[in-house]
Amino acid sequence: MRWTTKRSIQTLYIPHYCDCTSICGPSCGCWSGAYETSENDGFNGWKNRTIRPSALSLPVAECSDACACSLHCGNRVAQKGANHPLDIFRTPDRGWGVRSFSTIPAGSFISEYTGELIGDDVANDREDKYLFETIMGDRKLTIDAHFAGNTARFINHACEPNAKVGMVSWEPHANHLNHVCVFASKEIHAGEEITIHYGHSWWLANITLFPCKCGSVDCKYNSTARRKLLEYGIEPENPRIERPDEIPP
Repeated sequence: MRWTTKRSIQTLYIPHYCDCTSICGPSCGCWSGAYETSENDGFNGWKNRTIRPSALSLPVAECSDACACSLHCGNRVAQKGANHPLDIFRTPDRGWGVRSFSTIPAGSFISEYTGELIGDDVANDREDKYLFETIMGDRKLTIDAHFAGNTARFINHACEPNAKVGMVSWEPHANHLNHVCVFASKEIHAGEEITIHYGHSWWLANITLFPCKCGSVDCKYNSTARRKLLEYGIEPENPRIERPDEIPP
């Protein structure tokens, strides 16, 4: 029941450091251009740093602890943690969910998906729904949030989600971890539930157990789709959502 993230297996080169004196720009070796950097806040950085939608198709490299640039550098976003307050709440029919206490602008970092880092041999023996694949260097690992997770593990699926998962690295060495990070794909209003798309392969593995209850008019995994699979063997149509498990390595 893992959320596979084949995108994380792609090669990602991160310079060991940069020697920028304050903030990084396009000439910096660390600069990926992944983040929008506008509205200078007067402290050698920017407000409202948001990720470009196209940037999540590949792992994003941020500046590291070895870099000389300021902590206000616009290429340091996910590593600084969440800055939008989140609320874990009980949904009427989908267990726990996550919503925001304030409006989250489109492209904003929401949360990292954290947990216990385990190898495939251990992950294959754990039958739960909190597993998410990533890599560290050239080694494939699994994040298990069941025993040591954070708020992100309660984010529900939606066929028309308002958030998206991306891989971000900020360690200053070759064996860096690809951190699983959640970004807003559209503006999320205060009190609105935060959702991501779990991926077609995740639903093929789980739809026989329960249907999707996201309520979208374009839902591909609802009770009707489940019945077609159970009674006639007709699999749900692949919506071609750009999720990590839909992108070839």
